[in-house]
Amino acid sequence: MATRRWRLFFGCVLIIGLISGLSASAQASAAKRCTTAADLGVDERIAGCTVVIEHGKPATAHVIKARFARAAAYLRKGDVDHAIDDYKIVIQQSSADPLAAFNRASPDLRESEPAPTSGSGRAFGRDSYRARAYRALGIASFQAGLLEQSQDDFRRLSGMDPKNADAALWLDLARRRAGLASELADGAMRLDMSKWPAPLVRLFLGQETTEAVLAAADRGAPAMRRTRRCEASLFAGELMLDQGREVAAMRLIDRALAECPSTSGERSVAKAEARVLSVMP
Repeated sequence: MATRRWRLFFGCVLIIGLISGLSASAQASAAKRCTTAADLGVDERIAGCTVVIEHGKPATAHVIKARFARAAAYLRKGDVDHAIDDYKIVIQQSSADPLAAFNRASPDLRESEPAPTSGSGRAFGRDSYRARAYRALGIASFQAGLLEQSQDDFRRLSGMDPKNADAALWLDLARRRAGLASELADGAMRLDMSKWPAPLVRLFLGQETTEAVLAAADRGAPAMRRTRRCEASLFAGELMLDQGREVAAMRLIDRALAECPSTSGERSVAKAEARVLSVMP
């Protein structure tokens, strides 16, 4: 009888071990789908990230990383509400210790929101993750029409780095969309107007033409040109929308769709604008 009980006990232990092993393997597979740089479908990436989030401890580095990647996937899919929810939690939970662990584990964040070409992400050091989260939340809020929230997010980003031209441009877009006066002229005094995206800032200030900005985006290192063309097309298109020039805006928005990386906030905004423009009379 005792021998039978011991066999039963060890059998249960073996079964539990096998189940635990399979669970760990499944979670590892989900984590890979969540953060891989491969161009997976958004639903597959979201599903992988969800497994990591649901089975991990909140505010730990790998869960924050998964939530950030899932938010980017939601935004790419056009599910702005869920993207905003995840971005908010990322900001709330990215305290110093998990942030430091995350930066050691994945310093370049390739699988989520690309760094703006203004270089602001590199300027923050340990705060770069939070800065990218504010940028992504601001863009998602803009796309969702939550313009007050979008302005607040970009003001926070500008507060972290007053020289962040990317934040200044997005803040100006959100203000224009809300029917508010531009504050860019004052903010431009803090920016480095000798480098990109200075041509876009001058465009918004009425000091540059769209053609000159698009030409400027095509100069510089080859690796940067597509990203700059993406930004130039989107921001110039948004400015034309603000001016009521829908036909010209549509051409630039279409160009942004062709140039912007598939996981970028800019492409998500361009896709949303294209849907609206396609049904306008």
